[in-house]
Amino acid sequence: MKGRGDARSRSAASWGDVQGCFSSLEKLVEAIRFDPGTDQLWFVGDLVNRGPDSVSVLRYVKGLGPAAVTVLGNHDLHLLAVGAGLVPPRQKDTFQDVLHAPDRDDLLEWLRRQPLLRQSDGLILLHGERSELLVGGLQLGDGLLREFRGQGRRRGCLLGLGKRRV
Repeated sequence: MKGRGDARSRSAASWGDVQGCFSSLEKLVEAIRFDPGTDQLWFVGDLVNRGPDSVSVLRYVKGLGPAAVTVLGNHDLHLLAVGAGLVPPRQKDTFQDVLHAPDRDDLLEWLRRQPLLRQSDGLILLHGERSELLVGGLQLGDGLLREFRGQGRRRGCLLGLGKRRV
C-alpha cells in the first residue's frame, strides 16, 4: 500500500469473509499494492467455506506470517470441528480441499492457534454479523468494495476493505 509521494508509512488493510475466494483475495491484495515487508492485512474471520479455494486462502494467509493478523469466524470454527471429527460436514461445505490437502494438519493447527478476538492499541478485531466489525476507532478509509462473482454460484464472493495508516 504505497504512500502518495510522501514518506512511506506502515499501513493496515482489513476485511472479513474471504470465505475461500482466493482469486478475489489476490485481486484485492494487488489493488492495494500490499507490501508484506511493511504492511499488515487484518482478516476479520471466515477465511474458508462457500468459495472454491479455501486451501489456497489458508496457505496464503499462513504464509504471510506477522504481516497477517487474523481472528476466527464461524466458518473457520466449523472447519476445525469437522477436521477434528466432532461434527460431520454439511452438504453445502466447500472446504473439502483443506481436509484432503497434504498439509492439512499444518493448516488446521495454524488455524486452531488463531484467536477469536484481538486487541491492540485500543482497537478490537473480531468477527461478527457484519463482515468487518472493528471497534475502538479504526477508520475504514475510502471503503473500497469489490464484488467478484463465484463460479456459477448464486452467492458471489464479496470482500470489503478498510484501510488505516499506522
